[in-house]
Amino acid sequence: CHAVRQAPYSILSESYRRFRTTFELSAAGKAKSILVSGGMPGDGTTSVAVNLATSFVMENKKVVLIDANFRRPSLQKVFPGVEGGEAGLSNVLAGRCAAKDAIRSSGVDGLDLIDAGPMPSNPAEMLGGVQMVELIKELCKSYDHVIIDGPPVLLVSDAKVLAKVVDVAVLVFNAAATRRGAAQRTIRELQEVDAQIAGCVLFGARAMKGCYFHEQY
Repeated sequence: CHAVRQAPYSILSESYRRFRTTFELSAAGKAKSILVSGGMPGDGTTSVAVNLATSFVMENKKVVLIDANFRRPSLQKVFPGVEGGEAGLSNVLAGRCAAKDAIRSSGVDGLDLIDAGPMPSNPAEMLGGVQMVELIKELCKSYDHVIIDGPPVLLVSDAKVLAKVVDVAVLVFNAAATRRGAAQRTIRELQEVDAQIAGCVLFGARAMKGCYFHEQY
């Protein structure tokens, strides 16, 4: 999850920087709110979301990373800090606290976090509601990018409703685990709700020995 920050000269870190550059030069380059999701749990969504956020920060951009996976939150583990309590996305959407009270520092300059918070009884309705739309609009005024670590598309409907309230979605497929049919179904399910898919990331692909990067660095 911290490849860009902890191993800046590695081929993995360079891959994330190339991903960021490709995104910025694409048609989706001006998007401020970005959903990162995959087909199934364990596809690498959190790693991609964290490293993409960090690579934007390296360009002196201000980023907020939101954990919207209520059923299996990850940011508390990736960025240990103040425990959930009232400060979480679910509490903000339920009107129990303000957005500013849910934002915490990641320890990385320019990168703030909003944890998932307590598990709500109606996650899909919360994530697709007016409060979520207003929260993203509010955050986009203060940050260059709002990146959402979302739940898997093929297991729950949460990701599909989230994809409707953000500018673009980025899909993560695992080179070792994602089957072709699952990848196609994931894309199709988001297309059916008219979500804007910026592109796909192949996570965990092996680098070829003797490649250009290996020879140069």
